[in-house]
Amino acid sequence: MNYIRLRKNNLCVENISAQKLVKKYRTPFYCYSLSQLKNNYHTFNNAFRIIKPIICFSVKSNSNLTLLRELKKMGSGADVVSIGELLKAIKAGISAKKIVFSGIGKTEEEIRIAIKKRVLLINVESENELNLVNKISKKISRKTSIGIRLNPDITGKTHQKISTGGKNEKFGLIYNDFINLCKKIRKMKNLKLEGLSVHIGSQITNIKPFKEVLSVISKIINETKINFKFIDLGGGMGISYSKKEKQLNLKQYAKLINKFIKNNN
Repeated sequence: MNYIRLRKNNLCVENISAQKLVKKYRTPFYCYSLSQLKNNYHTFNNAFRIIKPIICFSVKSNSNLTLLRELKKMGSGADVVSIGELLKAIKAGISAKKIVFSGIGKTEEEIRIAIKKRVLLINVESENELNLVNKISKKISRKTSIGIRLNPDITGKTHQKISTGGKNEKFGLIYNDFINLCKKIRKMKNLKLEGLSVHIGSQITNIKPFKEVLSVISKIINETKINFKFIDLGGGMGISYSKKEKQLNLKQYAKLINKFIKNNN
């Protein structure tokens, strides 16, 4: 259901005219629809209910504390890329055990705090970052759950500025480096490899790139013989910004993911 729509050429948010809001409040201002947020979350979560997913809302997309608190009430976790986002998610009441720390360029202090908070996963982007997480974990005598971000050399067939899965992108490790890092982690007593992370871009409206990504992940699982507890597929599900644009078919996407998880469980 769409709670933000045009009625007789008048933009309405949950049956409230935007023109009335403009008259009541000084502009500019942000206006959110809680009903739309709830509908979007439950629609997405229900599509994957047979595999009981952890939905981690991307805090970088909107760090409004009120919205984060509402998402927490619905059962959402959080995906964060900075210590500020991590602390904000915790302030909103989201359990650290439902928080994934992703992103490139994590500082030593950010990693230390994330480890002390016992977040669900720290997704490492490089061998150097892996070594840093291991070093800090040793120093404070912790065993840290990590994921490794894979660069699958697959583009999301979207705008080049928001495509992140090609081999020339700065994100994640290419196939052979990923395999080698898995071997290295086995010798690191302070790290526990639990996740495989991938994010190939944003505004992807075709299911084909996701099929290709899952094929690469299957190869990695078969080669490493690792039963990853978490497969973090990032975001990227495209929406329609106009009537001419199509959006990713959620039913098809969910069917693809659900089948993959069941086959690799």
